[in-house]
Amino acid sequence: MNRLLALLLACCCALSAGACTTIIAGKNATDNGAVLVARTEDGRLGNHPVYYLRHPARQQGYVFVSARNPRFSYPMPDHLLSYSGMPDFDGQNRSYEEAGFNSVGVAMSATETIYSSARALHVDPYVPGGVSESEVTSIVLPQIRSARAGVVLLGQIIQTRGATEGMGIALADKHEAWYLENGGGHQWVAVRIPDDAYFVSANQGRIHQVDLGDQQNVMAAPGIAGFARDSGLLPQSSDTRFDFFRAFSKDSADDASYNYRRVWTLQQLFTPSRPSHSDVDGDAPMFLRPDRALSVSAVESALQNHYQGQGDQYDPYLSPVPLTRYRPISVFRAQEAHVQMVRDHLPAPIANIEYIELGMTALGIYVPFYQGAAIPAAYQTGGASADNVSAWWRFRKLQVLVMQNYPKYAPQVQAAYARLNQQIELRQQAFEAAYLREYARSPRRAQQMLDGFTRQTVEQVFALTDQLSNAVMSQLAVDTSVIWQYAGG
Repeated sequence: MNRLLALLLACCCALSAGACTTIIAGKNATDNGAVLVARTEDGRLGNHPVYYLRHPARQQGYVFVSARNPRFSYPMPDHLLSYSGMPDFDGQNRSYEEAGFNSVGVAMSATETIYSSARALHVDPYVPGGVSESEVTSIVLPQIRSARAGVVLLGQIIQTRGATEGMGIALADKHEAWYLENGGGHQWVAVRIPDDAYFVSANQGRIHQVDLGDQQNVMAAPGIAGFARDSGLLPQSSDTRFDFFRAFSKDSADDASYNYRRVWTLQQLFTPSRPSHSDVDGDAPMFLRPDRALSVSAVESALQNHYQGQGDQYDPYLSPVPLTRYRPISVFRAQEAHVQMVRDHLPAPIANIEYIELGMTALGIYVPFYQGAAIPAAYQTGGASADNVSAWWRFRKLQVLVMQNYPKYAPQVQAAYARLNQQIELRQQAFEAAYLREYARSPRRAQQMLDGFTRQTVEQVFALTDQLSNAVMSQLAVDTSVIWQYAGG
């Protein structure tokens, strides 16, 4: 079997839908007081780019029509905010926009693909013409001025229009972060992430016991506990204490190999002092405190995890024919990953940063994009066929080359990216200090500095990526000649 094909097969299990891994951290659980929202976007194919772009503010409303779900349309109101998104290249700039900031600093990451149980779908089936993962960022983010308002709006849409599929949505502002899950076609619940804790999810419902009377930290569809009780989904539930997972979430043999270990691994990384809980069930704690305050780099590294150091029973990239049945966090078919940092007490253009990695996380580098920076053209182009222009394909070409012999080529790529990442972090510190001084004198010149920093950073990353691609290609040429040296005489 071809090495690349074998690796791909190992990372694609029986679940056919796109899949992701989510991390959310409260402001007192991070090393700089920022709220962090992070997720991988794991698609189905290895040649499906995403764009990174910013939509302008709109004074006049319009009718949103889904590019992927034509039965769904939504009347957008007047006075829409500017926002950024990462849509699929074939979605007419509004399909699976995945993550972004709006102009008042609200972050959104959508979505974590989850699944309702057959019992739940029997009493409240998905709605074919309802809202799907493809639309939520595009219709919610330009309307909201807080994370809490985003929960309320999306909850109303699910209640009134229905949902076509299961989804977990992260929303954050400088004060707090929320995570919402739907169950079946019309039921939903959302929890506020405690300021001193973090939350992780991996393609399965993660919201368990909640207090529906705690309106500061929990929101839900009206009457959800009574619905679950009357429908036989959770006969013993009260009107206040309610286990959403037990009532609505799918929990089957697939989850044991596909989801549990990802959650277990992230919680062990962030809270190693805690006695190890089981990785063979879906009962991992909903919230945990980290042993050390979480940094952006720690979260980035977590999303690059593929069970390295745990042996070939778990790590699929140690041998040409993978021996593991466990789905890692980092998979080749990933389209992108992002870490959104929401900060307070800074000028709006640099208060919030989206660290974006294109393609497979284990073989990529996160590039910082400040909310107010101009987005380079290379991040706004690309298609299903490889090209020499788009940022996405620049990274993907290197990843394809490395996957021909991951154990041999990955270490040099990862080491080179790690060195550059450290340089960028140091440059960011110096840049932000200089920006603040200039912003006090001239916001216009500060904006020029911001765009220049972004442009220089992207150029550095591109130059190193091209250098690495050439180095791996040269080594592959030598390896190939050795293998075929006796062919043809």
